[in-house]
Amino acid sequence: MEYWEITKQRAQETLPVWTQYLPTFQVAGQGTAELTALIDGYEPLVQQRTDAQDTYDAAFRTVQDTLLRMKGLGTKVPAIIEAQLDENAGIMKDVDDLYATATRSEGTILKRLRDLLPVWVRANAALAAQTPAQAAIVRTVGGVSYTAASAKALLDGYTDLVKTMKDKEELLDRKRAELRAHDRATDQLNKRWYKAVKASNDPGSDVYEALNGITTEPTTPAPETIEINTVTQGGDGGLQVLVAYVPGGGAHATTKLVKWQVVGVDAGFDHSTPLDASGNAFGPFTVGQTVKVITEVSNSVATRTTAPRTIVIGEPVV
Repeated sequence: MEYWEITKQRAQETLPVWTQYLPTFQVAGQGTAELTALIDGYEPLVQQRTDAQDTYDAAFRTVQDTLLRMKGLGTKVPAIIEAQLDENAGIMKDVDDLYATATRSEGTILKRLRDLLPVWVRANAALAAQTPAQAAIVRTVGGVSYTAASAKALLDGYTDLVKTMKDKEELLDRKRAELRAHDRATDQLNKRWYKAVKASNDPGSDVYEALNGITTEPTTPAPETIEINTVTQGGDGGLQVLVAYVPGGGAHATTKLVKWQVVGVDAGFDHSTPLDASGNAFGPFTVGQTVKVITEVSNSVATRTTAPRTIVIGEPVV
């Protein structure tokens, strides 16, 4: 169960007791109507958070996919130019300069492709000038064929993709915060009501005994969840799911798992492997499959899960 499901369940256990035994009782001006509204308010907030998570994940993967495509072009096209025009000293000098930039980061990937584009155009001109004329260089990456012009469009559009990703990240942060604030308000009302009723009534009374049906927090701490940071595609053959985690989490957990299901194939999260804080990779899957991923932590008193994250397996960029 996610953190909010636990609070909501406790509120749903509280509401009928409150309604039956103390229908007019209020805590700090809040009564059964307010608790009902808090319970009903969960689903819209959870759906908004889920939608925001999905749109952010999609934007993040688009940025990563674009980076991989640019890295592939920056690596493969210079090799093609070198193979076809090794007698052209001027172009070969430019190719050697390209190799001086190692594509190990976002900045160096962008620099390599930026510096490559004019060399690519010059190489095309040199190929066209040969007798017989040779075709311009085209390189397919991830199922898409790129010319010098379409590679430039890929590079030019990258800034907009990053902006979209950041906008979606801000929206996700806001929706997560709204759900947590709602959960805190519900939890506070639950606990204040329980404390007030238990202190105001004697053991053996109907309302006091009814409190036994309301779940309370165990004395042993429940395990902290381990949040998923990113779910991406890659690994062997480019068809594995790669999961990275937010640092921290997992306190009081004796078992830590990452679990997944293939939508339309598995009934639930039927597959699992021990969670590795440095990241997990599993699969391979096939193009077009939809995979959902959660983390699950447990100890002697509780099991906690994170919100499902979804990825659709695309054509690998290798």
